[in-house]
Amino acid sequence: MTRAYELMGRPVITIDEGAIVGQTAGVIIDTASTDVAALIVNVINRFAPPRAVPYALVQGIGDDAVIIENASSLADFGALPEILDMGRPDSEIRGVRAITRTGRLLGTVADLMIDLDTGKVIAYEIQSGVDTAILVRAEQVITVGKQALITTAEACAHTEE
Repeated sequence: MTRAYELMGRPVITIDEGAIVGQTAGVIIDTASTDVAALIVNVINRFAPPRAVPYALVQGIGDDAVIIENASSLADFGALPEILDMGRPDSEIRGVRAITRTGRLLGTVADLMIDLDTGKVIAYEIQSGVDTAILVRAEQVITVGKQALITTAEACAHTEE
């Protein structure tokens, strides 16, 4: 399991040329399925807009790099409108309130825990105090909205112990 934030800044390298084409700048989460839909990549040309690599085209993610087949795996966001329609960047999920369906505030989303092999969000890290964080399993999340992440009431059960 890896934090989404830990992926930021990793070089994106192509297999066909062994060239660094950019650096990861985040992930786009399919809010319905909790899958990683794509990686956001800042390309080498600093004047070019960020691009997306659909997660299905990622060949591997290691501690030191993200590997893709070739530079054509990178796509303009305009060419992939379905990714933005179904998902949200992790940067827009961090900081939203985490609230149970019974109205109890758990805290704010600090990060997302991702299984890099499957591309699934496994859990959400919720900052519930200055030095306190809890993990809410993805299956306990009902909605990933623009202003709130709604969880089942059971998501807070272990915070009361």
